[in-house]
Amino acid sequence: MDLLIEYLLRQSLRHFRGVASVIVHGSAARSEYTVYSDQEQDILLGNVGLLIITDSPTIDRLIYLSFSHLLRNIDKSDFTETIEKSLVLVKPFEISLVPRSYLTKGRIAPDIWAFEMVKANRVLYGENLLPLFKTEFGLDAGFRMIINRLFGLNLCLPLITRADFSSKLETLVGNYESDKGILGAFEALLTLLGEYLPSYSERANLAGQVAEAFSKDLDDPKEAATLFEQASQFKLNPQGLEALPPAEFWFKARRLLANCLRIYHSRGYTVDSYLNKPKPYSRIKEFYRFALQGRFEPSTLLMSNLDKTSTKLMLKCLLSVEPEDCQRPSKEVGQLISDCRYTNYLHTRGQWREITDHIKLIRPKKAP
Repeated sequence: MDLLIEYLLRQSLRHFRGVASVIVHGSAARSEYTVYSDQEQDILLGNVGLLIITDSPTIDRLIYLSFSHLLRNIDKSDFTETIEKSLVLVKPFEISLVPRSYLTKGRIAPDIWAFEMVKANRVLYGENLLPLFKTEFGLDAGFRMIINRLFGLNLCLPLITRADFSSKLETLVGNYESDKGILGAFEALLTLLGEYLPSYSERANLAGQVAEAFSKDLDDPKEAATLFEQASQFKLNPQGLEALPPAEFWFKARRLLANCLRIYHSRGYTVDSYLNKPKPYSRIKEFYRFALQGRFEPSTLLMSNLDKTSTKLMLKCLLSVEPEDCQRPSKEVGQLISDCRYTNYLHTRGQWREITDHIKLIRPKKAP
């Protein structure tokens, strides 16, 4: 992981012109990244998140395309010279560009990712601009987490319904996404209680407290507490994920997230209100564009419509599948899987159809 982060930093400084700061966020910042290791390979199940704060946003946004191309082809890069055994990357890197001016003008909305990033305080390069981020967040952040983790389960749906679902890598990938779904439910409930903590190890101690607080809303509070604790352990040490039955684990994650969805609905956080929530900066930008130039760019509305369509399709697919569907011939669930893949395609703007789409195997370069 350290080699990978070092490589990303080096390439970021090489590609982007106005880098003021490079910050690691997510579990990699807290050294809680999930790596499954055996004698043959390391499998990085999570992703590596980098935030690049730039003083040249216009130029660097253009350069971002070539940088993304480099990362998509990292298996053919000089990174292969730095590793001693094969490395499998399951998810793409999460690279974000933020203009420094957005920070100084307070245009970055507060959210859980900012809270965790500031708490981790891992600046790789340049100025420590973390104090400029707003770290408070509302209950809608927990609701958004539920929707995101449901999309993660939807990415796995074509996998768990396959009769030939047997390889170690596919089992790990499917179970990891279900594990993240359980953790997403746990974190959303922590947000409701006002007890959200920045690291998995800290949160794990609150599993019983959360299950007890929502005992009337959970199908089996004791099982939920156990799942929350186990999911935290698997996130930090994924070696046991290989032994779990993927379909069964997936349905446990879905049940918890569905319960969380109902809990949030009972407090006034509905899917419709979430989808219709205004995007202030993009709407203001479009208003000024129309007022000053007489031109209207419909892409903002298009993106909003895509989000609505994909979210509603995702919920329809996800909540309609039953355990017995995993035992049926593929042709009997063909329409469900087709709708599921189409949903994922819309949600990811044409990049993903299922969870295995972006797996990358990096083999070490052989010494001459």
